[in-house]
Amino acid sequence: MKHFTPLLFICLLVLVASCSEDFLAEKPDKRLVVPSTMEDLQALNDYYEVHNANLPGMGELSSDDYYILYDRWNALSSPYMKNGYIWAKEIWEGVISIDWNNRYQQVFYANYVLEGLNELDRSTDPEWYDQLKGTALFHRAHAFYQLAQLFCSPFDASSSNDGDGLPIRLSSDLNVTVGRSTIRETYDRIVADLKKASALLPERDSYKTRPVKAAACALLSRTYLVKQDYDNALVYADSAIGFNYELIDFNTLNTSASYPMEQYNSEVIFHSRMTRYTPLASSRLIMDSTLYESYAEEDIRKEAWFRAVSGNYTFKGSYDGSLQIFNGLAIDECYLTRAECLARKGSVQEALSTLNQLLITRYSEGTFSPIDLTDQQQTIQTILVERRKELLFRGIRWADLRRLNLDPSTAKTLYRNLNGTIYTLEPNSPNYTLPIADDVIQLSNLPQNIRQ
Repeated sequence: MKHFTPLLFICLLVLVASCSEDFLAEKPDKRLVVPSTMEDLQALNDYYEVHNANLPGMGELSSDDYYILYDRWNALSSPYMKNGYIWAKEIWEGVISIDWNNRYQQVFYANYVLEGLNELDRSTDPEWYDQLKGTALFHRAHAFYQLAQLFCSPFDASSSNDGDGLPIRLSSDLNVTVGRSTIRETYDRIVADLKKASALLPERDSYKTRPVKAAACALLSRTYLVKQDYDNALVYADSAIGFNYELIDFNTLNTSASYPMEQYNSEVIFHSRMTRYTPLASSRLIMDSTLYESYAEEDIRKEAWFRAVSGNYTFKGSYDGSLQIFNGLAIDECYLTRAECLARKGSVQEALSTLNQLLITRYSEGTFSPIDLTDQQQTIQTILVERRKELLFRGIRWADLRRLNLDPSTAKTLYRNLNGTIYTLEPNSPNYTLPIADDVIQLSNLPQNIRQ
């Protein structure tokens, strides 16, 4: 594959032409810029702020791994942050949803690249052409996946999934009217794009901000897990693991560092970070004490990932290596998905072997005792506990809560206590699906999600 020099003027022109507060309402004037070479399309695919940054954070804000104090909640200037934290019926109060707008901007870029490739001769450089196409397909699928976890009802393997899915935009022409698909159609598109991407992408790239085959497999595994399709989730978790990304030996970490996890570390398959909403700032959030205490003293994560502040603990373990929150794809997630799927299929010992492979790298050398169980349900519960402990603040917990609520044995009621007022989110509540922002509804006439 050829290296490229970023063509910033192209990115800026496209941004000016296509991005506004009412992004979906306006058609970009393609006369302003016409990307016409693979170098141009590479620049669009590599636009970090579109594809790798500011991914949706409302799910993480609404999840149960942390809390904030009443005075900090009350001081929040953005109503949607206050509302999202307590799972209110109304969220946006007239404010645009960057979680929606940013992802559909990503979809636009991906579609633009795919259309541009249709005008080029693949034979000029087949390898590069295929990588560009695979990357655009991955980005589009990634955007749709993120949107589906917020704005679609959870996928229910026991139902028809005929409910309101996403508007599946497959064209850069924003004047084309697109209604809401079904939930099943939404996931079918995500899977189809990722399978095509996996066949086209290279095995490795010098930049972890670019997707590779393992990234497509890891996202397929995550998607199938959300669908409760454990057979396929296992297949693609195995595929991702097969690309030989190394688990970090946490004994090598400087646990006293402000941020012990290195950016682009050996476990990272694809790098992205979410929008860091104010309640998720390390200076504000307080870890759930029961969750914090669940880490054994010999578990290095307890020191590496948490910082004591005024008698409580906050989080410093982002795989971004900074105060930003990593929500990309990493190989530790694939090990946990593999373990869970094996356990659900009845392969208890193989599941525990996979889990132990991960956990031994997290404990002080010579202190880890492998987990040894025989009961299937106990094994599943153990893996789910470890999944939560390992994948903190990865943008995964909200999707996990949604799917696990479908099983009464793993359903959970969430609570917020703000100055003595208790807010609850019951399992399978319609409030697990966010409303679409008012401006989008007004411009598109899309059916609104039901809240209570």
